[in-house]
Amino acid sequence: MKIGTITFHWGTNYGATLQAYALQQYLLSQGYDTEIIDYKPRKVRQYEMLWTFVRRDFKRLIKLRKFNIFRKFFLSLSKRTYYTNKQLVNLCQHYDTYITGSDQVWNVAFTDHAEGKPTLSYYLNFADKNKKRVSYATSFGTNELPDKIKSLVVSDLEQFDAISVREATGKGIIEDMGFDATITLDPTLLLKENDYNKLLVGVKTKNTYPLFSYILHDNQSFAHELKDHVYSTYFDSKQDAKYENEPISIPEWLYNIKNAKLVLTNSFHGVIFSILFHKKFIVVPVEGSDMNDRIITLLNYVGLSDRLITSVNKEAIDRLINSNTDWNKVDSDLQVYKKSSEAFLHETLEK
Repeated sequence: MKIGTITFHWGTNYGATLQAYALQQYLLSQGYDTEIIDYKPRKVRQYEMLWTFVRRDFKRLIKLRKFNIFRKFFLSLSKRTYYTNKQLVNLCQHYDTYITGSDQVWNVAFTDHAEGKPTLSYYLNFADKNKKRVSYATSFGTNELPDKIKSLVVSDLEQFDAISVREATGKGIIEDMGFDATITLDPTLLLKENDYNKLLVGVKTKNTYPLFSYILHDNQSFAHELKDHVYSTYFDSKQDAKYENEPISIPEWLYNIKNAKLVLTNSFHGVIFSILFHKKFIVVPVEGSDMNDRIITLLNYVGLSDRLITSVNKEAIDRLINSNTDWNKVDSDLQVYKKSSEAFLHETLEK
């Protein structure tokens, strides 16, 4: 069986690239022949590069180069690169099974104008009807899908052999359209800590950051307020550096989470790797976003919902920093969901 996966492997985002890596590694470990379909929507890439140059964001260019090095050495990509849905329809029919996901590949913005117009590439509309279509841990990145998008995607969802999503809200969206959906773990959680330790061999980094604050998106005022409070209260500013969005590589990013005294983040994958590496961590919600349900769903799974802080509550923060987590219980809870996620993949692929 030849499996082609389609996802946001091209994004300059640690979590997006690592989830692509993790799903590929898991499938390979189970004996499947698989590669990532190198689909890069041209309009999206052009806009990203133009915006980077207009803002003269040289840090981002350095980061992009480091990501490309990681993709070259650690991702198995299709020989052909596809820039449009039409190219996928005409040239990407040589797989037996197609998997879309995980990550926010069903994000409304991408569905509506990833190629400068509506495109259903991530709904696998390009695959022949006799091929197996699977969604694994896919996310919409929103709590509610507009009617316009529902009408656009419903006919392609009908063609799926199995659908799994990453959040409770995603399951509700799918079921509201009349389909069955299973909640599965993000593929980064299908691998073990030691699988990521292999990526850290030979990492040479100038700094480690006792407080590793990884905050996504601009204008996250509460996250930065909390970061400054935690840093000034619990760390020695003369000795302890704090991470300030330097353009580090993917292995360096993992290395710094693994070696931090405390991780503060609003990133879903920042939470995941804090859990995998058994780190003390604090989660803040993403302000002005519907993207928090995936974090809440995961924290509820493993009994760590108290890690989410929504105000500078000194007592709650002090308790989190000074308390010890029962990681055996967390790992045990996670194992239950991992087994069900593995079962979804095996039953779907072997059916």
